[in-house]
Amino acid sequence: MSALTFDLDQLYESIFGTKPYRIEGPGNGKKFTKGTGSLLTETYLNKEIWLPTRFAEINIKDYDASEFFLPYSVIKISGKKTIVKTAMAERQGTVKELYSTDDYSISLKGFFIDDKNRVWPEDDLRAFKKLFELQTAVVLENALTNVFLEDDQKVVIESFDLPEVEGGRKHVRPFSIELESDSIFTLEVV
Repeated sequence: MSALTFDLDQLYESIFGTKPYRIEGPGNGKKFTKGTGSLLTETYLNKEIWLPTRFAEINIKDYDASEFFLPYSVIKISGKKTIVKTAMAERQGTVKELYSTDDYSISLKGFFIDDKNRVWPEDDLRAFKKLFELQTAVVLENALTNVFLEDDQKVVIESFDLPEVEGGRKHVRPFSIELESDSIFTLEVV
């Protein structure tokens, strides 16, 4: 497993330009998709780290599974606010009003890998294609995003990119996915 991880570090750096930090120790896989991940965000904030990600609660008739797991991923979340600023005569600066938090933007980078048979990861690519084509939001579980996304917030996939791989690694396919948070609202007609 360490040879695969070292190779992924180099491949990630050659494709995406940075080298993510690898969390060492037992059980460093799926457990980081659950919970708040507060220890991780305090320790590794503003550092790229290998952090598994799970798309869950996929309850769609034409989708084959209830979740989609990405063990080799790096995630980034960013947010901004909309603030109305009004300049006032005889006052320095502006008056700020009408604050609202925009949707969170999430970038997910990593690899689809067939590490069992070392062949083209067609099953993962087909499952991701179906996930992308869903006309609904899904739950995203990751130690970093769990801090920012509330229980009723889901994500939608806005776009993705599958860059080419050089060097004969046909069982590895890099990906870059752009997501946006989606809050669930209930409209009540009175």
